[in-house]
Amino acid sequence: MLSTIYLTGDSVNAHDLMGEIASSDWRSSAVQKLETHGLRVVNPLELAWAMQEIREPLDISDSANKKVRRALDLIDECDALLANIERSSYGTAMEMFYAHRRGKMVTVIGPSPYSPWVVTHSQARFNDMDGALNYLIDNNPDVAPLTWALQYEAQLSERYEQMPPPGEPDYKFLGGSLPVLVLAPHATAYWREGEFKGQDSFTGSLASICNRLSMCHSMLTNYCCAADPGWYLETPFRRALTDVVRAGKVGLVMMVLGSSWEEAPGLQVSSYGPTEEACHPYINLITEKLSKLEPVVPGSFDHPVRPLALFISEVLGVPTIIVRLHKRYRMPRLQPQPFSKVAGLLSEFASEIGVELARSQA
Repeated sequence: MLSTIYLTGDSVNAHDLMGEIASSDWRSSAVQKLETHGLRVVNPLELAWAMQEIREPLDISDSANKKVRRALDLIDECDALLANIERSSYGTAMEMFYAHRRGKMVTVIGPSPYSPWVVTHSQARFNDMDGALNYLIDNNPDVAPLTWALQYEAQLSERYEQMPPPGEPDYKFLGGSLPVLVLAPHATAYWREGEFKGQDSFTGSLASICNRLSMCHSMLTNYCCAADPGWYLETPFRRALTDVVRAGKVGLVMMVLGSSWEEAPGLQVSSYGPTEEACHPYINLITEKLSKLEPVVPGSFDHPVRPLALFISEVLGVPTIIVRLHKRYRMPRLQPQPFSKVAGLLSEFASEIGVELARSQA
């Protein structure tokens, strides 16, 4: 699992921090060095909130709110935050506070002595950027999949039954480098034919883990959906999915669903494809992998998501695998081992198929 670092702080000259070898902006230098050592970097330049930009009392418009929400969502998806406090910034301070409260590793670059607030809300502090970058590289802030799932689901659970703010989508897309797309269309609650339906807990976290472990694309509902994205096709989720499939040359879609305590068996798999033969290699491989946990049953369970599965397979022409997991595989606090095994196997499947598809597309 690649660690992801969020950068925050004003765009000051990197020469002040690293000397003649640095490029014109500290962010560019940080991105280059961190990525060279195998770390992923989130560099939200367009989200900077520099004090010198504020000439008059700030009007918290809807646009400003969107920028803040996007920044917080990006921090949620990262393992650590690197803050440049050479110049003071309200935004940088707020992002440090938020990241620390979310359990992220916070590293600071800036002149000492440090404010008690900085000391309290960071794990490490350096006067120069080289020291801070070496610290992050040496102490790779890798979060175990189980811990990541618990953190991610805790954040997602705050929105299970919350409708999206005006103008915000009810889904989240996590981009990857492999042409496989993992969907969790019921990660949050939704409405279908006038009835309120509860979320398939931890399916969103599983989709997120697949993205982090295998570098496939993932997409999950992020707020309560006014229309079930598996049942209705005129939804933002379906439209965004269509764009992702066409733009990313996606060769396989895997949909992850949940079942309750009352339902059996534990693992069910079904498939939809442009042709029946197109799905055979995928269904055989996922069945072989999941059979390490218990026998996999071909299911007729997928009626609620059949419209979306048919759209993907017939209209978009992409084979679609549906995996339905019993509740006991989605209880990482009480039963961490089954959850970890399922997460690893699904990610392994996405990685193997993704590499093969990428090779064939090349």
